[in-house]
Amino acid sequence: SHPGSFELEISQFTEMLNSGWVSSEESLQEVVEVIYQQATTVPNFTYTGARLCNYLSQNLTIGLRTNIFRQLLLLRCQTEFMKRDEAVKGDEKTRKKFHSFVLFLGELYLNLEVKGVNGTVNRAEVLQSGLCDLLSALFSNPVDDNLTCAVKLLKLTGSVLEDAWKTKGKSDMLGIIQRIENVVLDASCSRDVKQMLLKLIELQSSNWGRVHTPVTYSEATPENDPNYYMVITQSTTVCWDTAVRNWLPHFTHKIYTVNSRHSIFCEAL
Repeated sequence: SHPGSFELEISQFTEMLNSGWVSSEESLQEVVEVIYQQATTVPNFTYTGARLCNYLSQNLTIGLRTNIFRQLLLLRCQTEFMKRDEAVKGDEKTRKKFHSFVLFLGELYLNLEVKGVNGTVNRAEVLQSGLCDLLSALFSNPVDDNLTCAVKLLKLTGSVLEDAWKTKGKSDMLGIIQRIENVVLDASCSRDVKQMLLKLIELQSSNWGRVHTPVTYSEATPENDPNYYMVITQSTTVCWDTAVRNWLPHFTHKIYTVNSRHSIFCEAL
């Protein structure tokens, strides 16, 4: 597949949605839910789902409202975010579901673009503070799977988060590293997880493995930032445009079902 295939297929798909398939906030909310569920239940789709969300947030419209998709997406994420303190202490199934949400939010932070009034492209500030709160929740119940999730999130977003905090003169990453050091000393987690945490401390102390100065938002790519894909293992790496191609027919069918249901409902009125 060629590099532009993602944009081409998604632009055609978005045109279809804009042509009247999604004509109300209720039906758009269901579109958000379908994408959210896919992105948090299929590991290979987490990154692709975040890319898809970014594209739709820029290009999907209902009438003249262009930011409605992003607003509904963030509201959906907030619903899950509010459950964090209970989720980290829940049973294994609850924690696993929460961890999927955490990693999806990490991908959203890296991929969701918010355009400023002067044309600048920024990351969503609300996600930056949200990720910090999620890490705090994970460390509050330092069992193995919570800690493993925290490590994955920091490998994925740590360099970008630290750069963002440093530009504001904030030292949040120092607080996170101190938290990790306390866990290594005090928590009754497994030896393997403690080793993983120590390696993360080492990674952060080496500027996240980067040789050059921190790259800016627009310059960060898999080639110049080794942490861009660190959370994705070789066994789960799937070309994201292939993931979209495999998933689009399924998604289109789901949206058709949503659209039909809303049409029937409107006719009944």
